Amino acid sequence: MKLIKAFYRSMLLVGRCASSGVAGFLVLTGCATGLRIQQAHVPPGSLRLAQVVMRGSQAELTGAKELHTLLADSGIGEAEIKDGSVVLARIECCGGPNEKSSAIMIYVPPESEVQRGDIVELRAADPSKKGSINQVNVVTRIRQKAAETAGSCRWDPPNEGLWSRTLYADWMPQEGWKLQGGLYKGWYKPSSVQKP
Repeated sequence: MKLIKAFYRSMLLVGRCASSGVAGFLVLTGCATGLRIQQAHVPPGSLRLAQVVMRGSQAELTGAKELHTLLADSGIGEAEIKDGSVVLARIECCGGPNEKSSAIMIYVPPESEVQRGDIVELRAADPSKKGSINQVNVVTRIRQKAAETAGSCRWDPPNEGLWSRTLYADWMPQEGWKLQGGLYKGWYKPSSVQKP
């Protein structure tokens, strides 16, 4: 557990995947380059679910220069960059290399208060939307608090011994969510079926 916490903490500090040298175990993740706050592994503008694994501190967020600059360029003011305003979240569970390599960062607007273990809905970043909040992943709402053990969201398939499980809820198909296959399997709601 200590190694996993250290891994997530180091990803939060650098804001991107490393190809060498930042920390030995980062090299093993095999993830793509780029800021994790601009990656959600679904089409831009889509909604998807993720589980918060770590909240960034204000010192970490202001110390990660590239991330801090991107937040400022997105119209996020200094007053909004505080403890918990960026979180690291997993989109795959439980264990194995995919959980770490597919982890993403999400900006949390001031009106939302997320905690470790919460399942959040996020709007996937569109890096082409320069100068706007839409160029980063943004929490749109909390779908299930960590304490809600009997909530509607769950890791699927239900076999806890499997890696690469994805978040699912029975309401997804009825609300227009689609299952994406491939390397980053998971449910998402295309922007074309979202209500304005």
